[in-house]
Amino acid sequence: MKNMFSEQEAISFENIPGLPDIQATFTACRIGPDGYLIDIIDFSKKSISRWPLARIEIPRALELLEKNIPAERLPFGVLHTDFYKNFQMNLHVAQLSAEGTLLVCMGDFTNGFFNLAVDTRSGKVTVLPKDYADPLMLYGSTGGFSADNRYWIFIRWPLEDSLDILCGRLKYARCSIGRLSLPDLGIEPLYEFENNDGIHQIICTTDARYAVFASFKWDAGRACDELITVDLASHRHWRTSVPAPVPAHCELDPLDPALFYLSCHNFHLLKGNVILDGPACLIKMRIMDGQTIIEGKYSDAQFFRLSQHVPFLYDGRVLVAVTNLPNKIDLIDAQSMTLWRRVELFKAEPLVCAKGASLACPVYPGSCFAINPSKDGSYLVLEDSDNFIIYSVRENRLLDARIPRFLPSGYKGTGHTRAAGG
Repeated sequence: MKNMFSEQEAISFENIPGLPDIQATFTACRIGPDGYLIDIIDFSKKSISRWPLARIEIPRALELLEKNIPAERLPFGVLHTDFYKNFQMNLHVAQLSAEGTLLVCMGDFTNGFFNLAVDTRSGKVTVLPKDYADPLMLYGSTGGFSADNRYWIFIRWPLEDSLDILCGRLKYARCSIGRLSLPDLGIEPLYEFENNDGIHQIICTTDARYAVFASFKWDAGRACDELITVDLASHRHWRTSVPAPVPAHCELDPLDPALFYLSCHNFHLLKGNVILDGPACLIKMRIMDGQTIIEGKYSDAQFFRLSQHVPFLYDGRVLVAVTNLPNKIDLIDAQSMTLWRRVELFKAEPLVCAKGASLACPVYPGSCFAINPSKDGSYLVLEDSDNFIIYSVRENRLLDARIPRFLPSGYKGTGHTRAAGG
């Protein structure tokens, strides 16, 4: 593939009235008719650094889908073209390294065929790996940086294994954990084993010893799932049964390197709709030698579709900020795993999800799918369909300041935001 480059667009929002000084930098992905956009939103500089990316097409991937997967076996109740274009080739997340490299993951609600690296110093765009089209592999939708910022951890498996799993010919995929060296982008394999496919996110503990992830599955009637912990030092792994369906995102505790928090969505997708199968759950887990245990969990009857959760420090207390659809954000006390504060963003009818029943999750213009705390924990920056909005944790109120997303016509947000370095 020929060399590709992206040219930065700088957007200022310094003239927004009532906007306080906030130390928060995070990334966001956008898709549109002309390609992709990666935004780096820096509230300390009151600016957006925007990086446009051209679409990369893999016709052979669509051909393999159409040839090998009967329409009735495709996920989400969509057509082959929709599944390829709007899920596998859609952006999910961009992660900004300490040196200024954007690692971009494909596969929204599913998995993509490659990653991208955008060097924000030179504008050079690199497809990872260079031989991404032969053989075709699927990649986890979010990677994880090592604590020393020297590496980015990822997981992948052969596309043919996922095709065979969808058709019932195979139970497990041949998964491989690797790491990408920063800044030279060299790839090194770390661990190989068989496991479920559909892995949404992989994280690496701050001591670089353990990797943690779960398969993002929402099979009907599934009562529980498994979390996988890999000991990269001793080259072994173990499974932990998770007592809630559809686990996806893992986030590390800001103080204790052995603790992390797992969100379990309890939903499925059907023809573009998010169908809630019951309340979601946030689980606190601890890694020990040879086992990963559950230390606590939180759920209630109005706790739904946790699209993003972020542990952070506020006045010496660890809180977990959680988006709660359709109209709330929650702050969970991490020590007790109890609700510390529930914030109603706007008025909406409470959702009623009777046991054994399902309902479509309503989405409003003010619904928030992204949440990012400031470095001191005093503010949370939220993103709805039109603006970034600010919640003051200290004052317990939404500020009047609204920051536009400055999206071109036809573009929309996709996937998740990520704090710089996360």
